Amino acid sequence: MAKKKEKKNVPLPKKTYWHLYSLQNLQGEKLASIVNKILRSEYQLIK
Repeated sequence: MAKKKEKKNVPLPKKTYWHLYSLQNLQGEKLASIVNKILRSEYQLIK
């Protein structure tokens, strides 16, 4: 019988670059927190 391969869960890196179109889909509080972080230069905005 063949053994099953185990998948290693690799966490995704933290999203630090935001595009204008992806911000349009966010809810109010999430949008406000992302915009505040963009204004504090923690995140980068891609145009």
